[in-house]
Amino acid sequence: MPRVALTSASYTARSKIAGAQRCVNLYPEINPQDSPAPLTFYGTPGLKMWSTIPGDGAVRLLFVSSLGSLFGVRGNKLYRHNSGNWAQVATLATAEGRVVGSDNGTDAVFVDGTTTAPTVNLSTFVAGSMSGEGWYGANFVFFLNGRLIFNKPGTQQFYWTGLYALTLDPLDFASAEGSPDPIVSGVVDHLELWWFGPQTIEIFYDSGDADAPFARMQGAFNEVGCAAPHSVNRLDNTIYWLARDRNGGSIVYRANNYQPQRVSNHALEAEIASYSRIDDAFSWTYQQDGHSFFVLTFPSAKKTWCYDVSTNQWHEREYRISDNEKTRHRANCHAYYDGKNLVGDFENGNVYELDLDTYTDNGAEIQRIKDFPHMVNSGYRQFFSKFVLDCQVAVGNGGLDVPGEVDPEIWLSWSDDGGNTWSSTLVQKLGQLGEFWQRVQWNRLGSGRDRIFRVATSANAKIALQGAFLEAHSGTS
Repeated sequence: MPRVALTSASYTARSKIAGAQRCVNLYPEINPQDSPAPLTFYGTPGLKMWSTIPGDGAVRLLFVSSLGSLFGVRGNKLYRHNSGNWAQVATLATAEGRVVGSDNGTDAVFVDGTTTAPTVNLSTFVAGSMSGEGWYGANFVFFLNGRLIFNKPGTQQFYWTGLYALTLDPLDFASAEGSPDPIVSGVVDHLELWWFGPQTIEIFYDSGDADAPFARMQGAFNEVGCAAPHSVNRLDNTIYWLARDRNGGSIVYRANNYQPQRVSNHALEAEIASYSRIDDAFSWTYQQDGHSFFVLTFPSAKKTWCYDVSTNQWHEREYRISDNEKTRHRANCHAYYDGKNLVGDFENGNVYELDLDTYTDNGAEIQRIKDFPHMVNSGYRQFFSKFVLDCQVAVGNGGLDVPGEVDPEIWLSWSDDGGNTWSSTLVQKLGQLGEFWQRVQWNRLGSGRDRIFRVATSANAKIALQGAFLEAHSGTS
């Protein structure tokens, strides 16, 4: 039987005749050239409970200091993780929204867009706050060459502390004034300070001047800005962000030296453009098993998209509330701590570990969906007699006292109208423990001129898909 390979992740075009593939809670991995299939699609990591931060509200920040201490913000409280417990350190002015932290090796500072910014000494863990003349509040804080740097909200200005100190001089400021748009976001990368406006980017470096240490990088001004302030992030030795400019927006870029390089595709850009609000989008990044992921969440749209640097492909991440209701992924922030990728929940105080060997989201089923490409044969009707899924079998847990289920199931459905409507589902087993001979096969699957197959599962089991073997013959009309 001919093999039908899976080569693309998510790509649902503006017209489904061009592409109607969803890839939900699965990501592709490129195989060696002598492998049976070019790609294998693995299940995204589940959420394994790690800890719970006390208090009320969402986990707004997880931050690991340069000395290795883990801090968390839940609601309006700042906590420090200590020997498995969370100790309250300070209080912020806000209980919702994004929080940004940074440190200079001696003190950490946490900002939320107001003038209330807690500080924590990293040796004694005594809390204080930014204050005094020269303090204007900030949405962002970064460290560069001994100084903590802040944006002045609503302006083109940024300002900085003394070397390895929290002291401020009202005269220590500069402006990103190559264009009249204000600073809305920033990042430090490769010892350079990037300031994003809605329509432009200006880059500064440390000139070594004691009085005016930050100078504009000549030839690095960009006519591309930022559509969502908290979408800017560092990954794979460069910068990623959701962009806009004078002509439009809804494009995801990464920096190629000083030039923006598009990493979104037309399908994703059309999807983003359909959202009623995108300025609240935020990103977090992580690396696991050699894959570097840029995770972009749109809270108002309740959608999460994930870009895999190793394959240059996008997939969706969802949390399943019920059979018919899905929402964004639960992760609201991320930190790599104690060898674990930790994420905080967007509704409660749970902190989870992203674990590839956990197949639920803290006990909730994870629904995984992969659509096959359009199957057409010069406009002739095809009769599909056999579909054999190329997947890992014998993934049941044998009733053992380990996570999983005894005899996991997978479902097949299809569309004959370009992905607009779908058939009822047919069920097969993935095989119990030791059933390596299990064959995941469906027979007598009808006919169509434009067939799209879909496989889906919410099994509490390891999932790996490589495509299918298909037996079909062509009609005469």
